[in-house]
Amino acid sequence: MPYYENITNNFPGGLFKYVRVVSLFDEHPFEHEFFLRIKESFPFIEQLSVANYKSQNHKQSYQSNNDNRNLSLIEYSFLGELVILNVHDDYIEQFLFYLILKRIYKIMFFFISNMNL
Repeated sequence: MPYYENITNNFPGGLFKYVRVVSLFDEHPFEHEFFLRIKESFPFIEQLSVANYKSQNHKQSYQSNNDNRNLSLIEYSFLGELVILNVHDDYIEQFLFYLILKRIYKIMFFFISNMNL
């Protein structure tokens, strides 16, 4: 199964139709737009691993006074497995509120730091 490992915020994009397994790792925060870029670059992704303990910088931009969410939803049509490693709770919120996971059958959490949900 083709894979692309340790993608960082510097990922330039592109189209990788045959990659099914992707891992994301960085010491700088992943913002919502980064997850959009990943979705567009890997349209047939089946397994996604995320490791990032840094809080998102633009979290306040998607929270309003009425707690209405206004970011676009991201649909991963073929994603079956989501592995969350050493992440800030912002990413848990990102996956719970802004991702559509139609075929998900397994979500694994490992050491979620600073969990405030």
